Amino acid sequence: MKSIIYTRVSSNDQSTQRQLDDMKSIKGFDVDKVFSEKISAFTKTSDERPGLQQAVSYIRKHSIKCIMISEVSRLGRNTVDVLNLLEQLKKQSVAVYIHNLGTTINTKDQAGEIFTKLIVTIMADLARLESEQLSYRIKSGIRSRKAKGLTTGRKIGSKESIEKFLAKHQDIQRFLSKGYSSREIQKLCNCSPNTIKKVKDNLNQI
Repeated sequence: MKSIIYTRVSSNDQSTQRQLDDMKSIKGFDVDKVFSEKISAFTKTSDERPGLQQAVSYIRKHSIKCIMISEVSRLGRNTVDVLNLLEQLKKQSVAVYIHNLGTTINTKDQAGEIFTKLIVTIMADLARLESEQLSYRIKSGIRSRKAKGLTTGRKIGSKESIEKFLAKHQDIQRFLSKGYSSREIQKLCNCSPNTIKKVKDNLNQI
């Protein structure tokens, strides 16, 4: 099946290589081109992500039959936005392969289509809720520090506030909350030990 791969991470110091490596070896897909971008899907809709729009445009112009993603949240963290994009692709007869679910949707096989769409909806909604929960925790911590008269802006010598830094590394926070080791998180997020340590240190301050 003539396909493209779309990968996304939220910040510049993360890598899309793991997502790419996971999908390049999947049999049955003839990968024509890879699209990758580093941009938050929590604050940007699908229309506001240039890499994704380039992928969609390429699909139309080159008769691509499938777009491959590592997980639903790579398309977006807003459930309605994700479902609208999936419907748009379906109208173009473009299938979507979701690696962590091991399934392909928007195919002509209608038997499991409703069930699969339900799973996709749940996964997209969980991704959105997870981002909102992390965002709430950061903002709650900032309010708590303000109430105690503590600083909430940039540390001396740093380039960004604690809130902005943590917002960029929600994936690291997610794995930390699930008990993953630093070594495991380095591999999963393609980040340095120092980044993980900085996330831990900042979380301990809020």
